[in-house]
Amino acid sequence: MTEYLFLFHSTVGVIQTRKALQAAGMTFRVADIPRQLRGGCGLCVYLHCQPGEEERWVIPGHTESIYRLESGDWQCVATFDAPAR
Repeated sequence: MTEYLFLFHSTVGVIQTRKALQAAGMTFRVADIPRQLRGGCGLCVYLHCQPGEEERWVIPGHTESIYRLESGDWQCVATFDAPAR
């Protein structure tokens, strides 16, 4: 299993992702974004899953980016556009 960190454009994305993960019985945690990273709403979701499975939890328009923990550092593996206004 690999640890991933999801950043969001707003807290709505955190809430929707949390609900989806809970419904699927996944183990995760919601926390403040680590100091070295920047994100839109200040909260993130940490999730352990198999590589490639993290894309399943992307919510278009809400997920800002995904980071993977590699050798103790967070590496960005995907970024997503903000919702159109």
